[in-house]
This record gives sequence, structure tokens and C-alpha cells, in this order.
Amino acid sequence: MRLILAVLAVFGLASGELVPDARLIGGTNAVWGQFPATVSINTPFHLHCGGVILHPSHVLTSAQCVLNNQNRLIDPYWLTIVAGDVALAPVGARRQTRRVSQIFVHPEFNVFTREHDLAVLRLDRPFETPSNTLNWARRRTRVTPPGEQCQFAGWGAASNAANAPVNVLQRFLPMNINDRDLCNQATMHAGRVRDGMICAGNTAASNNAAPCNGNLGTGLFCNRELVGILSFGVNCGVANNPPVFTQVRNYNRWIDQQFGRTDGLPPNWTPGHL
Repeated sequence: MRLILAVLAVFGLASGELVPDARLIGGTNAVWGQFPATVSINTPFHLHCGGVILHPSHVLTSAQCVLNNQNRLIDPYWLTIVAGDVALAPVGARRQTRRVSQIFVHPEFNVFTREHDLAVLRLDRPFETPSNTLNWARRRTRVTPPGEQCQFAGWGAASNAANAPVNVLQRFLPMNINDRDLCNQATMHAGRVRDGMICAGNTAASNNAAPCNGNLGTGLFCNRELVGILSFGVNCGVANNPPVFTQVRNYNRWIDQQFGRTDGLPPNWTPGHL
């Protein structure tokens, strides 16, 4: 009971915020520093998202995580980044928490197809480094071939049940990269996996361990390099619906350009593909 109350306190239930829904089923508990670039992003609009540290002052996530239900850009004030901690509760001594000062969404993000599903978040102050549990990710620049073994790390519940208790410890799942044509043959995708995307995880005809709601924006790592940002196929392991990620290597130039930007997006900005 104490553990449940601690989780509720972390997510600000007293201030009217909602408790996160299930986010990941299966997997193995991560240890301190195993995924030092992985962060938790708290937002009242999406309950929860994940992200990846790219630079002491910048985090990469899904564009979906920074838009409200009307697909309008939310105020950066509402985003909180938690890094350097494998537990959501209690607060660890190594945890670093930051607010967001500016949001940069990829200008060609399409809310219907999920193409270019990326956003760079500028923090109100840099993370303190060096740290044994916090570091920025190395981004992949080469092609990631089908069959490569990768890992996905996030926070979540042990099942997809509506009343499943939230697991406060970070967990990770092994995921193999799939051939794009195979993913496009999956029942749920039917050609949705485009050139700028990469597909990994379960393509079987039966349910399996996988990310759940609330893991959008979380990173896929192959050989300790950031390969993808979770975009869709977030289904708690439903058959024929493998997770699909925005392929980071296709966007490295755009990402680097955001680090030096001084102009922010206007309030209530909306993607052009609406």
C-alpha cells in the first residue's frame, strides 16, 4: 500500500494530475546506469511519455508527446523531465529533474501517418555531468539491418489490465529489428511503415511482451546507440501489431540544427498536415 501511495505522490495526484496508465509489460528490471540517456517525461496531456538525452540541454521525444488533444503545441511549462533514476518512487539521490524552456517539433510531422514524429526539448538548465547514472546518447548514423538485437527501456505495469499497479522500476525488453516489408504485412499496419521508420519486436500471431500506452517517445537502442523513437504500435503486445519507431539516423542533421535555434514555435502551433 505504501508503494502505491508513493507512486501517486510522484505524479502529483494531489494537484489534480492523472495517474499514468500501463506502459510496459514483461521485460527485466534495469540497473543503475544501464540506460543513462533514458528519461521520463511527465505531462498532464498524455499522462506520461519517454525521451532520450541528446545533449546536456536537450532531450529527444515524439512530436505526439508535445501536442494536446486538438494537436496544438502545449506550453513547455507543463513538461517535467526526470533523469538519472531507475525508480519513479522513491526519489533517488542521483535523480536530476528539469523543466522545458522551448519545444522544437519537426516541421513536417504528419499526425495521420506519424511521419517525422520527432520533437527536441530544450531544458531550463543543463544536466549536471559527469554522472554515473546520466549521460547523453550516441546516435546511430549507419543502416540498422533486419535481425539486429536491440533493447527498449521504459517504465510501466506488469500487464495491460486497467487496474494493474504501475511498476515504479525501469524495465527493458529485447527487440529484434524487423524487415520493413514484413511489418507492412502485419494486420494492424497495412503499409504504414515508411522509409523514415523502423520496426522492431513482436510480429507473431499471438500476444507477447511489448510497450504499452505511455511509452511514446522512448528510445530503442542497438549496441548502445540510439536507433529509434517510439511512434506507434503501442499495444501491450497485441498480435500482428509490432512497435514502430522514427528512425533517428534519418534526422541527425535536423536534430543538430535545433541545438542552436533561438526562435521558438508560437503558442498553439499546429502541424501543417491537418
